[in-house]
Amino acid sequence: MTLENHLKQNERPADHHAESLKPDSCSFCSSNILLKWLLFFLFFGLMSYCFGQSSQQATIQGTVSGQDGKPLEFVHVYIKEGSAGTVTNNSGEFILKTKQTGAVTLAVSLLGFRNYTEQLNLEAGEHYDRSITLKEALLDLGNAQITASAFTTGDVESVTLSPIEVVTTPGAAADVFRAFQTFPGVSSVNEGSGLFVRGGDVSETKILLDQATVIHPYKYETPTGGIFGTIPPFLVSGTFFSTGGFPARYGNALSGVLSMQSLGMPEQNTIDLNLGLAAASAQVSTELIPGKLGVNMSGNQSFTKTMFELNGQANQFHKAPSSTDFNINAVYKPSAASTIKAFTYLTKNQVGVTVDEPSYQGNYTGDESNQLYNMQWSYLFDESSWLMKNSFSLNRFSSTSAMGVLDMTEKDETYKFRSDWERPLSDMLKLYTGGEAVHQKNIFTGRVPQDEEILGPDASFYQLDENYGSTRLAGYTELDIQPGYRWLINMGIRTDYYDLSESLTADPRLTVQYQLNKRTNVRVSTGLYHQYPQPYQFNTQTGNPELGPQQAVHYILGFEHENDLLHFRAEAYYKDYDQLVIEDEERQLTNRGYGDARGVDLFLRYSRFLQSRFNGWISYSFLQSERYQPRQTESSMVFESTLSDFDITHNLNVVGKFRIVDMIYGGLNYQYATGRPFTPVVDAYQPSGQNYYLPVEGPVNSKRLPDFHRLDLNLSYYLPLPKQQSITFYVSVSNVLNYKNINDYTYNNDYSNRSPVYSNYNRFFYAGVTANLNL
Repeated sequence: MTLENHLKQNERPADHHAESLKPDSCSFCSSNILLKWLLFFLFFGLMSYCFGQSSQQATIQGTVSGQDGKPLEFVHVYIKEGSAGTVTNNSGEFILKTKQTGAVTLAVSLLGFRNYTEQLNLEAGEHYDRSITLKEALLDLGNAQITASAFTTGDVESVTLSPIEVVTTPGAAADVFRAFQTFPGVSSVNEGSGLFVRGGDVSETKILLDQATVIHPYKYETPTGGIFGTIPPFLVSGTFFSTGGFPARYGNALSGVLSMQSLGMPEQNTIDLNLGLAAASAQVSTELIPGKLGVNMSGNQSFTKTMFELNGQANQFHKAPSSTDFNINAVYKPSAASTIKAFTYLTKNQVGVTVDEPSYQGNYTGDESNQLYNMQWSYLFDESSWLMKNSFSLNRFSSTSAMGVLDMTEKDETYKFRSDWERPLSDMLKLYTGGEAVHQKNIFTGRVPQDEEILGPDASFYQLDENYGSTRLAGYTELDIQPGYRWLINMGIRTDYYDLSESLTADPRLTVQYQLNKRTNVRVSTGLYHQYPQPYQFNTQTGNPELGPQQAVHYILGFEHENDLLHFRAEAYYKDYDQLVIEDEERQLTNRGYGDARGVDLFLRYSRFLQSRFNGWISYSFLQSERYQPRQTESSMVFESTLSDFDITHNLNVVGKFRIVDMIYGGLNYQYATGRPFTPVVDAYQPSGQNYYLPVEGPVNSKRLPDFHRLDLNLSYYLPLPKQQSITFYVSVSNVLNYKNINDYTYNNDYSNRSPVYSNYNRFFYAGVTANLNL
């Protein structure tokens, strides 16, 4: 745990009610239940390790060379069905030990060479010698990522950010979302975890885990995302993050996709313990039946009151932020060709904030509960080479928001079935196809103010008791084509049907890549993307039952060069929006909105964590975006084309990590961003017979907040122990220069005086210790 995991939301509480939802009163949320589950699985894992497993390992040893006979170093050698893997040394030699037995696939890969695979039948205690020759190739079609604007994490080729780098990035708060915010194409609109991609709203980026859609991916939700993501990085084995031009398999998203894969079969019994100023957590991985059944699980309990008291910020809360989460990921392999994963994630969050608004001074209280259940089955058909992945998931979310007249409970339930199929048709052609069915429910009960500016306990309100449901069906087909030695093409089409709008969309997409040499390529990409409104936006009172899908067209031109130490990317893009849902005077909501976003993204990276004494990256984004938006005047609603809400012209991140001496490591992260646009209040009026004022707004987004600056530092001491165990002590300081970033402005009761709302991220200290142990 690091500093930002435990800070409260920095959005104005008056806005928070728009998306904050209430938790169920289920027993899993109590820390006693969490502790019992952790102790049970820890005891079960220890017993399994001591009495049920064989200590013998199969050993695969050998060399890897090129066609010229020269040894190849840094070649990835691994078992496909598990997590055992290694790399060759400078003599091309490797030694791989694994507890897996029976039929396995030995895989060998290196950028610039064709992948090598071999079927082995392993027996415990046996030794296997191999001499492997890799054939040179510019790209292997079966392993190529023919897509624009994509970044990946995990133990795969072309890795950009590994899980260990997520947790060692200063200011990232051990959070995948925050780590990707340091990459180009993602704007820093505040200090939360929301992914704002190339001028788009946070809702335009979809989050997936093992094919399941994570409907509410943030903790302490706000209209701009949340304070941090719900899924910890070490629960994830691989990540695909696209800021545009993503292929047809991904849909119902206008701007971006973050697709994550959960952990696979554990190779050994391990436990990771963490204790910090504000939280305690534990993660246990145990192999119950070698090569057949394994369990990964973790739990976290935060206690932020002491931390905020030590940093002099306890007065901001009447109830300090707290969070409890727990997950179990069970992996079962009935055969070498089949894998079944059962993933469960449960979390509860609470916060109480003191607020000061023109119409209300008091307390805001929010509670959230999030549950994700997913069952995934993967199977490789040997005879036809089809790889199938099927999943069924349930995402249940609820929250309560209470402040003045506001007292609302919201609940979501989303059921999803997804099926993906792929197979190579030839050396030059690979097919992907599949589909999904999604049923979503929105439930609203309680009170909301009739005017969002008037929040006092005596204000007029609407009484809600509403239930909305929708069903979406989708299918896609893609082809990866290699028509020549230097060419790669991905082309596909996706269709979606949404029952509430009774509309069918067809989205063609195309990416063409030309390989200049082994390490350098250029790409062009274009495609049509649709995203449907939420079910509650179709209601007859405050929405419009005739809403249609929103639309965006992507155009991208990119250049990329990568060698052993350097990775450089440059992309220019244009995104054309149409049929966006905006407010309307006659129908409440319509598809009258349109706009565009255009810009350039640059990324330069040197080395990887622990690969050299120093590593890090620099990312820069230039963005210009416009939207057609409504503005409510005193007497009517007017429409105007102006800056989008998240038009961040310049966004710069500089991340550096270095070994100071021996096992002492340091890191820094400097962030700069142009101030976010905002709509100024130019006057106010007092409604007849009322004792409050309402604001008169000027042109939409005609002003900007001051520029954003922040420097984070961390220092850690890594203490290695026998048997690949370790203890790490760490301390971090966020916003070292104590820069007073302004997140928004607030006003007095008649709007005659404006005051800045400063970020809650003043200079902030955090410390803790982490232990990684083998059972």
